[in-house]
Amino acid sequence: MQQLDRLEGTIAYITFTSQDTGFTVLELQTDDDLVTVVGEMVGVAPGQQLVVQGTYANHPSFGIQFKVQNYEVALPSDENAIYAYLASGAVKGIGPVTAKRIIKAFGANALEILECDPVQLATVKGISYRQAVDIQTEFKRIYGIQDVIMNLSNYGLTASQAIALYGVYGQATTEIISQNPYLLCNDPTFLPFERADNIANRMMMEYDSHQRIAGGVLYVLRHNSQKGHCCVPYDRLVETVSAFISVEPEKVEGVIEEKCDEGELFCEEINERPFVYLAQLYVAELVSCQKLTQLMASKPKTNIDISSVINTVQNILDIKYAPNQIKALEKVADSSVCIITGGPGTGKTTLVKGIISMFEMQADVVSLCAPTGRAAKRLGELSGKNAKTIHRLLEVVPGTKNDIKFQRNQDNPIPCDVLIVDECSMVDIVLFSQLITAVKDGCRVVLVGDYNQLPAVGPGNILKDLLDCGIVPNVQLTDIFRQARESDIVVNSHAINQGVYPKTGGRTGDYFFIESGENVEDYITGLVQTRLPRAYGIDSFEDIQILSPSRKRRGGTVNLNAALQSALNPENPAKPEIAFNGVVFRLGDKVMQIKNNYDLQFVRDNGETDVGVFNGDIGQIIAVDKFNKSLTVKIDDKTYVYPQEFFPQLEHAWAVTVHKSQGSEFKAVILCISDTPNELQYRNLLYTAFTRAKELLVVVGRSEIMARMVHNSKKQLRYSGVKHFIEEFNG
Repeated sequence: MQQLDRLEGTIAYITFTSQDTGFTVLELQTDDDLVTVVGEMVGVAPGQQLVVQGTYANHPSFGIQFKVQNYEVALPSDENAIYAYLASGAVKGIGPVTAKRIIKAFGANALEILECDPVQLATVKGISYRQAVDIQTEFKRIYGIQDVIMNLSNYGLTASQAIALYGVYGQATTEIISQNPYLLCNDPTFLPFERADNIANRMMMEYDSHQRIAGGVLYVLRHNSQKGHCCVPYDRLVETVSAFISVEPEKVEGVIEEKCDEGELFCEEINERPFVYLAQLYVAELVSCQKLTQLMASKPKTNIDISSVINTVQNILDIKYAPNQIKALEKVADSSVCIITGGPGTGKTTLVKGIISMFEMQADVVSLCAPTGRAAKRLGELSGKNAKTIHRLLEVVPGTKNDIKFQRNQDNPIPCDVLIVDECSMVDIVLFSQLITAVKDGCRVVLVGDYNQLPAVGPGNILKDLLDCGIVPNVQLTDIFRQARESDIVVNSHAINQGVYPKTGGRTGDYFFIESGENVEDYITGLVQTRLPRAYGIDSFEDIQILSPSRKRRGGTVNLNAALQSALNPENPAKPEIAFNGVVFRLGDKVMQIKNNYDLQFVRDNGETDVGVFNGDIGQIIAVDKFNKSLTVKIDDKTYVYPQEFFPQLEHAWAVTVHKSQGSEFKAVILCISDTPNELQYRNLLYTAFTRAKELLVVVGRSEIMARMVHNSKKQLRYSGVKHFIEEFNG
């Protein structure tokens, strides 16, 4: 474990603090010097005595800083120090004037009165009894958090981890963790099981305690959910947990049975084999299948004369539908739930336009959505209609953070008659369940996607599962249209799905393969910086996107981003920059949001304001404020100001992983497969990468890796009960 330095002193002043996260920048006056201290510190104020543990770091812009891991605050004891503390605004509801009155009334006993006696506090002029109770609550919260931080630091937990735990367990955090340290493996800290085990050993907890076995079971199930599984076979779960924590299988079985009785786990027999679920995933699958069954059972309320409507739609859109597309329109018109699936060039977009027109002709309200911001934007551009992310359609409640809540649900459904969900292969089972339960009775649902692409990052494979069950009405578009057949990208995408090695179309084609050596980053930099812009008249920033299967290794996104930033946006005295955790964010950088944030406000170009930025959104840093430590990022027509506590949600996006590119299309794509790890050499990843390019695709790498990816048709197995539940409800 890293040796921590220790500092002790008086807080001179506070430069910045976040009310949400507790992230603070302050100046600490020690016996020797004035030190800049940064980190999560809740309720600190000028004049307080502060003891911090952490490490020194040399910030490129701000010099030497002390990064806090743990801290302890000493309550001020004399009247002057108490006044300085209260007047600083550290306790919500008290300012300089009120602080002066409190000190006059109670002197050195002021803090004791704040904590214990709201009745007396309410005798101070300007403080009502309700305000006194609120002040007491806030005071206890501040020092409750600080007490938790101090106690949990004994087990090696950082201040930020303690603050996150306090947000879940409140004043009882220390007691709850001491009774069951394996809760640290859960949300919000997600510690490795080994860390929790070490803490439990220090608490003298038995190796076969109920808490440890239950912690092991939940840890293994969560680990599998991160791999995409909704459930795990009972026998495999018992065997894995038993080996993982070295306890007898019978004891594991006993704990699983108890957890099932308590409703934390569920056991379901699927094809005569028992499977174990985490409760959230079991409920998500169950309610999704129940709702889909309910929707399919209700005959669509329509007076559509399909032949006449199709003729009218073709005239309106000035297109001629192929037989399979007409079949799809007929199927959608006759179904409450329908799946449309197909690869690139098979006409999904023109079909969606027809579906929209068909229902709008009978005055139905049609809503369009997709799982990511870029996918929604693309759907809107292709259809000519407004499209939203699923989260925005469901009206996510700001401030809910990890425990996401939506205003749209079964009691307040989405106000539409037809719901079209694009890129459905990307939707995990939890989000799908929240979406489908918010569909009102009688609403049609059209699920559109390509099941050959990578499945959702989260658990489940809903599109493929619904197709496999054979019960949900569906149409699979397989014919490639003539214009699309002229594209090497489209033709090769379909060839890859058939296990055929892609072929280049010559100098006039739109797909090229370049065999690369070890200096792959230099080669790709040259392509982006000069060769492709010169040859095709495209913009290095706006039009070209580099993709890689992995983050690591020489051909991974981390190394490529470093090389591309250096070449495309090099260090320049005229370009301000901020370094954060070893990453330099510079004016002009291309960046990506890497997690959903429902609290960050944006301003549209037309002046409208709203909140929310989503995982996968790509933009550019257009301003760097070194004094306030903030970045201004432009994403499409929205401008966001990122305070420092949100910097970890940004990463450079000159190069992004194939997984992160799902739902997006780019004018030109460079795919790097120079040293792709074996575990990422599979067909649907390569196929997904190919289908991200609209006009130009250049693959840089090794032909033997390409061949292995083409021929590796083994798709990752995902345990799920969707097919089982749909068959059961429709039996």
